[in-house]
Amino acid sequence: MSRSLIAMDTILPGDLIRAARALLGWSQEKLASESGITTKSLRDIELGTRRPTSKTSGQIRQALEAAKIQFIAANDDGSEIVGAGVRWKPDRPNMTIKII
Repeated sequence: MSRSLIAMDTILPGDLIRAARALLGWSQEKLASESGITTKSLRDIELGTRRPTSKTSGQIRQALEAAKIQFIAANDDGSEIVGAGVRWKPDRPNMTIKII
């Protein structure tokens, strides 16, 4: 299975979505519009009162990645990055960081 298919199947937790939105300076309304979902759905997902479907998570992820956001997987192998997070997508990928 290709990395892109695996990535799109990963359900993004609300705190990572919120962090990505904050990095961009986007409101919930802006992200909802960019991803084609309702603001209420996004708000509920970010609050953790609603679990996104794979499709919804994929739509959110596509909108954020189009804006140059990259999601980083949790890393417990003693390297510099520990825990899942978000960052600006670098021009040249760092192959030592696991991308989700």
